Amino acid sequence: MALGLDELLDSGGFIPHGVCLLWRPDILMLHVGSDILIGLSYFSIPVALTYFVMRRRDVAFGWVALLFALFIIACGTTHFLSVWTLWTPDYVLEGLVKFITALASLATAGALWWLMPRLLALPSPRELEASNRALALEVATRREMETRYSGFFNNLAEALFIVQVLPDGDFAYEAINPALARIGGLDPEQLRDRRVRDAVAPELANLVIPRYTACRDSGKTIDYEETLDMPAGQRVFHTMLVPVKDAAGRVIQILGSGRDVTERKRLQEEVIQTSKLATLGTLAAGMAHEMSQPLNVIRLWTENTLNRLQENLLEPARAEKALKLVIEQTERMGKLIDHVRTFGRRDGGGMRAFQPANCVQSAVELVRHQYALEDVEIVESSGSAQLPVTGRPLELEQVILNLFSNARDAIVALRANGGKAGRIMVAVGDDPDRQSVVIQVTDDGGGIDPTVLPHIFDPFFTTKEVGKGSGLGLSIGYGIIDGMGGRIEARNVELEGGSRGVRFSITLPSQPVSSSDREFSHA
Repeated sequence: MALGLDELLDSGGFIPHGVCLLWRPDILMLHVGSDILIGLSYFSIPVALTYFVMRRRDVAFGWVALLFALFIIACGTTHFLSVWTLWTPDYVLEGLVKFITALASLATAGALWWLMPRLLALPSPRELEASNRALALEVATRREMETRYSGFFNNLAEALFIVQVLPDGDFAYEAINPALARIGGLDPEQLRDRRVRDAVAPELANLVIPRYTACRDSGKTIDYEETLDMPAGQRVFHTMLVPVKDAAGRVIQILGSGRDVTERKRLQEEVIQTSKLATLGTLAAGMAHEMSQPLNVIRLWTENTLNRLQENLLEPARAEKALKLVIEQTERMGKLIDHVRTFGRRDGGGMRAFQPANCVQSAVELVRHQYALEDVEIVESSGSAQLPVTGRPLELEQVILNLFSNARDAIVALRANGGKAGRIMVAVGDDPDRQSVVIQVTDDGGGIDPTVLPHIFDPFFTTKEVGKGSGLGLSIGYGIIDGMGGRIEARNVELEGGSRGVRFSITLPSQPVSSSDREFSHA
């Protein structure tokens, strides 16, 4: 029959534990003192463990310390009950407390052995000290690198900037260096962490964002030349963009560097303009003849018409014919003057798309009659040039005129030595791959010495007599074609009838190319 709780805790049939010690005061004091001291110590240890765990939230496996605290409290309670049972025989209560202590002991022991591999894996104090030393060294190294990077970023003369690629694909300025701030008249603090469209003028944003997008989408380094209207004025930069990727290969930053080439471009344009005016100077005699022909025609027909008018012999049909002829000749003169005036002015229109065949045709019309006076014929080959190219039309026309002038000089020189020559052949057409336009200028002036041919594009190199050539024409032409992303080549060719000459081939891409591709094509 089950016992009730009162019967279970009934200690009426037991005798106190002190009877076993014969109530000897010395033995009783020994047990009482020892158990009380042990119990107090057991009760203080859990307080210390709980305080430690509460203050050190970073301690690994802190819950084990709390489990130990519960176990130790139970043990301490058994020692206080040992003192209690010396005079009061509550052995059932003491047994229940010991049972609770046993459960806590088993739980603590099981948890301890279960955690043993992890506890053994914890670094020792010596290992922690070594790790801390290594970490401190790494932190110092990183700080030194950051200091160097900061010095490089802040003191480099080139414009540097960092663009952050936002999660939505948009762009924001992370930082710009003092050089860019000084060159462009920008405030670094106003740009920091702001989206590009919010940080700069809309016109400037519309120019730079497509470049950032191309770098982000391709994931490759790109470089280009751009003209930007900045707060400090218009500047020309040779810019390079380098993508920075995360572990997943996604572009998260774009590092940019820009070299201010405004002054260099200005000097280049001055040289090109000087060369252009020199070209006009060499054509002056021919243009004077071009102007004199329509003037003579106008003078003769107007004098004839006036004489007939004075003699009352002027028929309406003849007067109409004379007036139409005068109009035609004045239109011819007007076109020539407009062409010369347009060609001679500074080309500040920037890069644009145009048909290269039109430039070749304009160059031919400008020199055809002048060269015809010297019995030099320009032969045009009909081509199928349909693709547009990007550049400055007047500069391409200048290159063609310079090639015509060199061809004419070679023909005249060959004739002076007794040779026969007199043709300049020009052809324009699309490349079979439909990716570029090819312009060829060929003469029958005898060719160029093969030992000289590799140097003809070098600055100040010329085969002409002193005072008859600056050696800059082909060099400037090379720079113009290179700036359009194309290439120019020269080689000796054998022509029909046994004559020899030089063929200059200009290849212009229908789409802009990168600097790396351009260097590869020239190589």
